[in-house]
Amino acid sequence: MFTHHTYATFGRGVVFCLSLMLLPFAPAGAQTTDLSRAHDDYKTGRYDSALVSFRRGADAGLGEAQHWLGLMYDRGHGVERNQQIAYQWFGRAAEQGYPEAQRVIGVYLEDGTVVAQDLVAAASWYRRAANEGNAKAMRNLAQLFIQGRGVEQNYKAAADLLRQAVDKGNAKAMRNLGYLFYFGNGVRQDSGEASALFQAAAEAGLDKAKYNLGFVYYNGDGVPRDLPRAAYLFGQAGEGGNALAQLMLARMYLFGEGVTQDPAKAYYWALLGAVQKPDLAAWYFDKLRGTLSVSEMDRVRVQSRNWYPKG
Repeated sequence: MFTHHTYATFGRGVVFCLSLMLLPFAPAGAQTTDLSRAHDDYKTGRYDSALVSFRRGADAGLGEAQHWLGLMYDRGHGVERNQQIAYQWFGRAAEQGYPEAQRVIGVYLEDGTVVAQDLVAAASWYRRAANEGNAKAMRNLAQLFIQGRGVEQNYKAAADLLRQAVDKGNAKAMRNLGYLFYFGNGVRQDSGEASALFQAAAEAGLDKAKYNLGFVYYNGDGVPRDLPRAAYLFGQAGEGGNALAQLMLARMYLFGEGVTQDPAKAYYWALLGAVQKPDLAAWYFDKLRGTLSVSEMDRVRVQSRNWYPKG
């Protein structure tokens, strides 16, 4: 696949195929129509057809098609999953200035599973994509600034990037910026602003934000304390698979906070939370010891084994 190309190296010893020789020519209008059809095929699960179109566009040097062909290899849609090949296609698209491919290259370099980890290079790719207006890349780069990974720790820079991503409607950025306001990192501490951002992210469907919003209602941080509302939000997040929300529900049912006290429900949510957070769940099991009969615990265990996350 990668013969007759010129190559360049980025990150640490990572080879990208950058330019193609003897590319077939197709009119721009035809290429646009072909890609539109490919996207429709991909969305409806017709991966074989999408693959043909994306490969044709990729071989013609279209950055968008190269990115999507990389995505198909990355996810194993229509082809055998191969993240090394995916990375090379993402690299071609990134070098042509396709912002989402630039961001994905940053993700690969930050993760360090498929290619050698290089946080400095990851930050550089995120910055390139962010400069092109990619909201996800803005958030990725902000996270590096928050953690001081690949860049100097700088909460203000992180907050500025997150604000830009929030303005573009990125729900994860809303939640991250909410954290900065909650703790006063890089911005003035403002629980009310944090709550509003958690609310916006929760309304966008982000389960982690539903947990955060439930937490501020549980404690009355920036909003009036409202235990029934907290329980409702923890329930939504818990049903989506958020372990911390599941354990908070276990606590509320254990002590009857905002809900009717119910040891069986407390045990149920503690069992679900224990799958991801066994150490934290141990406290709940200790508190529940002796409150349920063996047959009651067996019944709840069966219910928990039949549970699966919603959404």
